[in-house]
Amino acid sequence: MDETQWPELAGTELEYGDHTWELTGTVEIGEIGDVLSVRAKQVDDVRQPKATLRFGLRDGSSSLNPGNLGNHFDSLEREGDTHVLVVKKETRTYRYDLQGLEYE
Repeated sequence: MDETQWPELAGTELEYGDHTWELTGTVEIGEIGDVLSVRAKQVDDVRQPKATLRFGLRDGSSSLNPGNLGNHFDSLEREGDTHVLVVKKETRTYRYDLQGLEYE
């Protein structure tokens, strides 16, 4: 996995699993680019447990190049009950759906 910082993502809050999460801006990309792991802390609990939110590509879409991740964060959107992490490069847009979380 390659790790990078997306400062524009840091401090963004989202609700998932009956909790509110604040994203740290630290992002890891899976070996083939189909999964983005974003570190977060739970802000609606005084202990502020930490977790990694897992965003996966939509149904077989092309993925980011793990060796050339760069800072291409565009937005975090909400589509119904799904949070979508949008990444834009010069010629392509990648959409990763929030699929779960793992507590640290």
